[in-house]
Amino acid sequence: MKSIQKIITYCLCLLVFVLSLAGCNNESAANIILDQATSVLNVTNGAAESSVNDQERDDYPNEAKGTVHVYALNIGQGDAFLVKVGNEYSLIDTGDVAHRPNIVAQLQQLGVKKFKNIIITHGHEDHIGGFLAIAKNFEIENVYDNGIITKTTVENSYRRIIEKNHIRHHSLHKGDVVDFGSNSTFIVYAPWEDVIKDSKGKPDLNNNSIVGKFKFGKFSMLFTGDAEKIEEARLVKEQNSKLFARVLKVAHHGSDHSSPTKFIRSVRPEIGVISVGLHNSYNHPGDKTLTRLQQEKVSIYRTDTMGIVHISTDGKTWQVETER
Repeated sequence: MKSIQKIITYCLCLLVFVLSLAGCNNESAANIILDQATSVLNVTNGAAESSVNDQERDDYPNEAKGTVHVYALNIGQGDAFLVKVGNEYSLIDTGDVAHRPNIVAQLQQLGVKKFKNIIITHGHEDHIGGFLAIAKNFEIENVYDNGIITKTTVENSYRRIIEKNHIRHHSLHKGDVVDFGSNSTFIVYAPWEDVIKDSKGKPDLNNNSIVGKFKFGKFSMLFTGDAEKIEEARLVKEQNSKLFARVLKVAHHGSDHSSPTKFIRSVRPEIGVISVGLHNSYNHPGDKTLTRLQQEKVSIYRTDTMGIVHISTDGKTWQVETER
């Protein structure tokens, strides 16, 4: 970057020198040319600095302050992950419609009164279904989703509540960063602006899941929603080793349609957390996925047999506890 700046600066000096030789005494004209050239230099610097900063945020640990707690809530066949940073709470997915009373009770038991952020990874009911009950019982500052409108009954209610309660609402795509407080961040890798379509030409909700890495000091956890092999393959191609995380939220409740070996090897997690319902009709988690995780030496924690999975970290070390 410094070499580019030197080249541009040299060109500016040369331009002024050539104008003076040509007898250009119009000072205002020369200043206009100089201002325009300088603005190009500023834009170039700004873009480069932004790119470098994004890379630094992604590749290097940020300074940790305080303690973080991550809870994989036990809400049956669905996802709901509570992240407590200091005294601020964020929630990634809200569980299913059938478990609304359960998730509210667990959140209240954990001391939640207000959410800094709620991220809905995609519009399926087992990820968005608990939002109505949560919005009735807790204050919410920001809501994020992937921007895809499905027009289902549950999603229509979700959007009406956001509008009625005047909650700040944003869509997330690759490159976005969400502040979770106390120097912790959620870096978004997917979805992309170009929506992945299914065989019928409609948005593939699973493969447009929000995928992002939560970072706090040296601790990191990759959240994957219900991403399947199509989305995961693109992530490996684009990010490869940047996907590295200490903890992997195993995609799609451990479905065999997710978590191929290449993806697991890019993330290189020490543990994998699976949010899944006991004796569910989908046969999640799949035997093939469990085998792939075990072959890659990933320790597996699952809510159906262990209850709430609690990860605590000071940004340097971290521990895992289970409800049972």
